[in-house]
Amino acid sequence: MGDLEFTTGWLREEDVAIHEEDSERNAEQAERNASMRSMLKRRREDTKDTSAAEAPEAFMAVKNSVSSRKRVVDEGQPPWFVARPHIENTVLRLHEEILDFVDFMQHTREEIHARRKWVQSIKEACVALWPACKVSVFGSFFTGLSLPNGDVDVAVSEIPCKSGSAMKMLADHMLSKGQISWLEIIETAKVPVMKVRSQSSGLRADVVFSQPDGLQSSKFIRSKVKEYPQMKPLLLFLKYFLLQRGLHETYTGGMGSYLLCNVVLHFLQRHPSLKNGRFYAGTSLGHLLFDFLKYYGQEFNYTSHGISVLEGGSVFPKTERFPEKNKRSTGGPVLCLESPLSTSMDLGGACFRMPVLRNLFHHAFHCICHLMVTRSAPEVSMLCPLLIDPAHPVITDRFKLMAEQPVAFAGLPKSKSQEMEKKQKRLPNENGQAHDSHNDTKPPVKKRKIQPTQPLTQPTQPVQPIQRIHEEVDDATAAFGFHEDVSQWDLV
Repeated sequence: MGDLEFTTGWLREEDVAIHEEDSERNAEQAERNASMRSMLKRRREDTKDTSAAEAPEAFMAVKNSVSSRKRVVDEGQPPWFVARPHIENTVLRLHEEILDFVDFMQHTREEIHARRKWVQSIKEACVALWPACKVSVFGSFFTGLSLPNGDVDVAVSEIPCKSGSAMKMLADHMLSKGQISWLEIIETAKVPVMKVRSQSSGLRADVVFSQPDGLQSSKFIRSKVKEYPQMKPLLLFLKYFLLQRGLHETYTGGMGSYLLCNVVLHFLQRHPSLKNGRFYAGTSLGHLLFDFLKYYGQEFNYTSHGISVLEGGSVFPKTERFPEKNKRSTGGPVLCLESPLSTSMDLGGACFRMPVLRNLFHHAFHCICHLMVTRSAPEVSMLCPLLIDPAHPVITDRFKLMAEQPVAFAGLPKSKSQEMEKKQKRLPNENGQAHDSHNDTKPPVKKRKIQPTQPLTQPTQPVQPIQRIHEEVDDATAAFGFHEDVSQWDLV
């Protein structure tokens, strides 16, 4: 007590009592902290003994082997999550989870085959109407950047009529064959498009006519995906990141797929890791996602700078190239991105919700900062729930997206030509027996008005999950069937 009086002689007796209680509590807390540290140390040592003998490797050497992965049993974690307690580096665990997410989102072999058959049926319908036409695939499926719920973009060229008439002719033909369950023709869009859904598989397609720009832009993006291997996983994550927030459609002011590809491409072209080989080898997808969100959420000057992805990528003064953009500016950030195919065109002009997108990138950047500072536990996902929502239908119904759909216009009266065909089929054949065409009836043809008369029902025959595709970057073209001409596809 003498020492205590010496050090606290200027304190009152009640203050001395409080000081003693604080000292006791601090000592108890120190004992608990020491005990907890020793327990964590023993746990790490036990984990190292039971895990694989090899130590965690650098970013470029991390193995992406499914055989060594062990899926977690915790139902609260997303379906792609794999616990990796042997990796203490938080950024590297984020890198691995992004790869797991991309692997989960990639098309299965059965889904690829179904899409090829769906495009082949569209091609057969087009050739039946216009024998000299050419049918090509473009867009996300062509570049290998399609999400599981993504549609297939089909371009039809060399037709002897206008695009509006061609869309209606193709719609009537496919309806008469019972190939589609829903369709919509948008003639007032900047690029007229015909949206259809397959009756047999539920897959969707956007069909355009006499539009070569889509093919050229898809070739450009595919070449850049091969040049920058980090581009594909970043894009697939960011596409879903925007999709679940409703910011992925161009016509609603969001960032469409082509614009997002150029935005990510510009970021990778400007990243410091490209200038230093040693820095490049140590840069993971976690670093790149962190830097991307920081660049477009905080650092990029939307007021004065425009983006160009040509000749290695650069920024330019917006007032010199697109002076009209500043006149129409409302005070918020306005994205200006020069089209790589037509330098006089601004791809970012249609993205009028850029203020929302910048705030979203800014918020996501701080979410990752929080994960890094708090050293997120390896037993929980780093992507969920701060960055993406695992309860979104694209994830929960990942393997239920392909299912048979009801026939379009099932309740409408049949046309006269179909009634005559039905009567002829009921006439006696060579054996004197009437031919019953009850099982061969086709859905009626509806012209002009092409809205379905009844809503689609829930899928009744979900496709079961099958073995995932694990292809290297160099083999991506073979996995996704990157062919311009559909006739080159082997559908057997």
